[in-house]
Amino acid sequence: MRDQSDSNYEQRVRMVKQFEAEYGEDWDGTMIEYDCDFVNIQDYVIKAVYSGDFRIVLHWLEKGSIKERVNAKWEEGGNIGLLYLAAMRKQHDLMSYLLLNGADVNILDFGGLSLLRAFCLDKTNPSQQVRIILSWGAEFIEKGERVTKERKLALRQAIAAKGNVEISNLVASELGGRRCEIVIAPKTRDDLVGKTCVVHEYIIESNQYKVRMEFTNEELLLGVGYLERRDRTPQDPGYYVESKNNRLIRRDFKSNEECRAFIASLGEGVGEFSKVNPHAEAKAEQAAADLLAELGLRDLEGPSSSASKKNNQSASGKKKKRVGKKKGRK
Repeated sequence: MRDQSDSNYEQRVRMVKQFEAEYGEDWDGTMIEYDCDFVNIQDYVIKAVYSGDFRIVLHWLEKGSIKERVNAKWEEGGNIGLLYLAAMRKQHDLMSYLLLNGADVNILDFGGLSLLRAFCLDKTNPSQQVRIILSWGAEFIEKGERVTKERKLALRQAIAAKGNVEISNLVASELGGRRCEIVIAPKTRDDLVGKTCVVHEYIIESNQYKVRMEFTNEELLLGVGYLERRDRTPQDPGYYVESKNNRLIRRDFKSNEECRAFIASLGEGVGEFSKVNPHAEAKAEQAAADLLAELGLRDLEGPSSSASKKNNQSASGKKKKRVGKKKGRK
């Protein structure tokens, strides 16, 4: 982007620098290969995410296949996903909503970096967003592959150097930040077996995890062997965020059983927008359209368009290849 007055300019400059750090400044001939089978996020949706206006974002999601659009990418922003944008703007409910509807927590950007890998190294990003994606199974991925233990250690040092010491400490242990199930009961607490918790930190001195129980918020110290990972999934999330009339509503429960029963009651509608009164739906549609008009934007997508990049694929229909050539080089 050439317009340095644009509010996203500095972010894109950082992304270019991150790319050059990965592939080197002399990246003539480097071939970046990435999937073409994704929906490109419309510019007005990007602006809505940055302004925190859920009505426009949810309106856009509703207009197409939500299972495709929750994994939409911003091509001009380096193929970062909608989930990354929501995390960057600290939109926690929107993050959860996307994940509940099938967003890939390990979606890759143009450099083959996962959300956790790309997000942790930004010094402006607090730990809450990282904790959310860790509980959903986020992993460190570079160039399309999970990092080695040695590389993870180097990343932890880089994360700490950026000022994110809390995040560095969180990901140091195997279960840091993870949602887990208690598989062995501590003394006199047989009632905890099968219950879920979230690991808040690892205590090196005692080789224990400090955990917070879901639903009760009770804090406990448990040995390493007492826990097993139980990542959140759309069928077993522990909470629920739904969209009604272009607004996000969070539901909390008293137990995993109650949560799963609620999701089961939704039937085949799980992972899709909640059904609403047609009059309320029409009213919400008009409100979103009015808001677009106020912002001087218009929805360029017709009812039959999905704005999907896969409609413009090359003959192979699978991959698109770009050969990088640094500006000014022959």
